[in-house]
Amino acid sequence: MSQDWTIPEYNIRESRRARQVTIKVSSWTGLEVVVPVGFKRSEIPKILQSKARWIERSLARTHPVEELKRPESVQLGMLDETWRAEYSLAPTERVKVSEQTGNVLLLTGPVDDPVLVAGGLNQWLQKRAKAVLVRWLGRLSEELSLPFSRVSVRRQRTKWGSCSAEKSISLNRNLLFLPEPMARYVLVHELCHVHRLDHSKRFWSLLEAFEPNPRQTAAKVKLEADLVPRWALV
Repeated sequence: MSQDWTIPEYNIRESRRARQVTIKVSSWTGLEVVVPVGFKRSEIPKILQSKARWIERSLARTHPVEELKRPESVQLGMLDETWRAEYSLAPTERVKVSEQTGNVLLLTGPVDDPVLVAGGLNQWLQKRAKAVLVRWLGRLSEELSLPFSRVSVRRQRTKWGSCSAEKSISLNRNLLFLPEPMARYVLVHELCHVHRLDHSKRFWSLLEAFEPNPRQTAAKVKLEADLVPRWALV
């Protein structure tokens, strides 16, 4: 590969558990470089150049934004809902999404642009996820006696959820695409982090009190990223 190869746009993520630089390519994260804490970022371009051929092949297998297609339906596995998408072209700057009777999502605006369609659907998904996930987390917190301080819902590129030392929980809005038992596992997992921020034996013992076979479930959840439609990653 020529040294003139142009390095694609990439994200850098520091990890306390990383012992060496790792390059990842997926439709979920794009091109991502995971580095140990304190690693010299000036070294990253040279590392990427050395892996240029592999990176090009890997990126070619992912689906770029230009290949987005307007979805015919939206399936929210967590809620056991299927919404049929209908489109109405209108001279507006953005795509507006409204819920109609019969589980119909009416998208109005420049619906011939799949990127703008994705933007409208993501706004709708954000509102739906916030309403559902915040309420559900609150119920589980009371039911399991695992209190937290705050909760936010947003799209996270690499995690289904996270918890801070201040007992603040962040949930990925794309949890709505998971089967209900797996989504519940993620919420309980993060609630347990309120007491144990690490993944020590004590953490897993606490989680086992609320979720059977948590390690096996955790492994399955990691594989469920394919359930998230392409438009929800844009």
